[in-house]
Amino acid sequence: MANNQTPEKQSAFKELVLPVIVLVVICLVCSALLAVLNDVTAPIIEENTKAETLAAYLSVLPEGTTDADMTELQGLTTPDVEGAVTTTSGAAAVKAAASGYSGKDVTVYVAFDTEGAISNISVDASTQTTGIGSKVADESFTSGFIGWNGGAVSSGSPVDGVASATYSSNAVFTAVNAAIDCYTNEIKGGM
Repeated sequence: MANNQTPEKQSAFKELVLPVIVLVVICLVCSALLAVLNDVTAPIIEENTKAETLAAYLSVLPEGTTDADMTELQGLTTPDVEGAVTTTSGAAAVKAAASGYSGKDVTVYVAFDTEGAISNISVDASTQTTGIGSKVADESFTSGFIGWNGGAVSSGSPVDGVASATYSSNAVFTAVNAAIDCYTNEIKGGM
């Protein structure tokens, strides 16, 4: 009388219900481990991202600029702008991004001299099609922005877009315009 279940019921439980319970437990354990791993790695990822951004700012700012010379600006409201820094010498650098091909961001770092002219630019087009959209990061394209102090940019002013890379070129123009707007209205206008 200790075991009233028929062998068919016990067999059905072992074949149908027990595997489901085991899989649910495995999923819960894996989810918990992923949550812990995310908590452990999140600060490391954030620190690495900050270091990469700092290096990108330094790459466009005048030679000899150090991280001690930079002040990160907070509370920027210009759309598409992800950050900006000013230097003790009066130069500034703005990080902006805009959607390129397939909706993937093209990120630009634009440095401005004390007069507001673009003194250097770096384009990260690694998300764009290799050999086509990625050409917007080439010096032959980006060098045309250097010295620009004439307001908004567009295809043909100051440079033509890259042939066969319309979306990527437009993303650079949009991001550079965001950087110019941020510099004009929030950095220079806020000084």
